Amino acid sequence: MKSTAVILASLLFFSALIGCIGEEEKEQPLEEIRLNHLRMKGTHNSYHVKTPVISTIDSENNYTHANLDVQADRLGVRQFELDVHYVPGMGLRVFHTLRDSSTNCLGFIGCMEILLNWSNQNQNHAPLWIFVEPKDEPLLVEELDILEMIQSEISATWPTEQIITPENVQGDAADLRSAITTNGWPTLEESRGKVLFVLLDKTEIRDLYVERYPTLQNQTMFAIVEENHSLASIISFVNPDTHGERLRNAAEMGFMVRTRPDEATVEAREMNYTRFENTLETGANFITTDFPGSDLEVGYSIWLPEGPVMCNPQTAPSHCTTRNIEPWGNYTPLNVA
Repeated sequence: MKSTAVILASLLFFSALIGCIGEEEKEQPLEEIRLNHLRMKGTHNSYHVKTPVISTIDSENNYTHANLDVQADRLGVRQFELDVHYVPGMGLRVFHTLRDSSTNCLGFIGCMEILLNWSNQNQNHAPLWIFVEPKDEPLLVEELDILEMIQSEISATWPTEQIITPENVQGDAADLRSAITTNGWPTLEESRGKVLFVLLDKTEIRDLYVERYPTLQNQTMFAIVEENHSLASIISFVNPDTHGERLRNAAEMGFMVRTRPDEATVEAREMNYTRFENTLETGANFITTDFPGSDLEVGYSIWLPEGPVMCNPQTAPSHCTTRNIEPWGNYTPLNVA
């Protein structure tokens, strides 16, 4: 009898212990999906349209993008790039160069409004990223306060509650870099329907921006700086072949990483996808192409294998499911009905 009682007591103890372990496992929440867990297609010079004659002479710029909202809706583009020039009497305009000036949108505000309207009509989308590249000489940018013009026009166009700013990401952390490497980026769910802006520059223009706003407080644009800088957040190198290891390391640290699967139309002319395959191995969040599927005269195009936005194989937790990020929607080439 005594041994039976001992056995029963032991069984009860172990049953209770197993129950507690089970409850403990169930209570542990899955890691939330954050922005750096995503991979998306981006476009380089998202406004660009072939300029007659010039495009055939200058093969590097021989590509045409669909309208910005079509890129977002049909081609799955979530990262855009706008080159801005100050034109006296007209303000900030979006085009490549005076020689190659054809564009699918004109004023900086007008270009943003196209994307804002699409965003408002598709409020459950993963956040958009708009990279802004000032094209005027650094001295002119400083003298005319073009960075302030950019900031002002962003604020005048995009509702504050729909922008994720550097200050939002930093929160209570000592600096932006610390926030990203320790707390992480905002979650996908709290970022849906919103936009993030990035200053696409590594020259004196970037240095001027950082010097004027050393913490980026009250600013909308993130800065592209070195990985050890207090403002480190986005790391960009266009060539995955020469900077692959550095991009992978940056992705592992939690930074958003941008690179390009093609450049100067070389890969498109050769129908060569080797560089694209290499971008997929870098942990890149932004795969920025000249050929997202809108140029019907070219057979080369970049399509992410799992939809408009997918789980990043290098950074996303194992439970991340691409179908839960965004539905496929109209994600098809433009020459498909």
